[in-house]
Amino acid sequence: MPKWLKITLIALGVGAAGLIAYAFPLIIMLISVMTAKVEVYDDVSSYENYLAYADRDGKNKWSKWDMDESIWPRKITDSMKVLDYKMVYYNPWDAQYLGYLAVEYTPEAYAAETARLRAYPSDDYVGIYSVTEEKTHELLAVHADSYHGFVYALAGDENQIIYAEQIFCNYIMDLDYKQYIPEDYLLDGFNAGKDNPYRKKMMSEK
Repeated sequence: MPKWLKITLIALGVGAAGLIAYAFPLIIMLISVMTAKVEVYDDVSSYENYLAYADRDGKNKWSKWDMDESIWPRKITDSMKVLDYKMVYYNPWDAQYLGYLAVEYTPEAYAAETARLRAYPSDDYVGIYSVTEEKTHELLAVHADSYHGFVYALAGDENQIIYAEQIFCNYIMDLDYKQYIPEDYLLDGFNAGKDNPYRKKMMSEK
């Protein structure tokens, strides 16, 4: 075999190996996106299994990016009438979580729970993911993170509280969150969709 041909074949082999090494992660990412499924859980009897902070026996598989979920009640009690509940998990390449729990309390339990929530050291939240000052509901407590999103509680109708969370990363929810949570449960102005202005702002500052 001529020397020039050997050199050409070696060069082609090295180039092909480099291309495969570069393309492989992209292929894996594409497969992950195409095969990822949205997991929806709405059986409130399994409530504690999907709260990261209530993990006592190792069953909980969701870390929720270490966001503070203690705004949510640790367990469902007899003083709570669950009106609506859903937990959603989606992980095309980075885990995303969405959830809500709407509860009607007895008057005594409502007074105690609102006192607990108002005592929570809430974060400044206005401006994060385009959120404006909450006007639709009374905001009882909020844990806000400029990267990972929100965990919060809103006052609903008489003796009712809505707990909600949107937890994600990369300044965007790949999950089409509006399909899974009533808009009334979102903080006013919340926008974590494709091409959201908050993401553009944060990425431009890097």
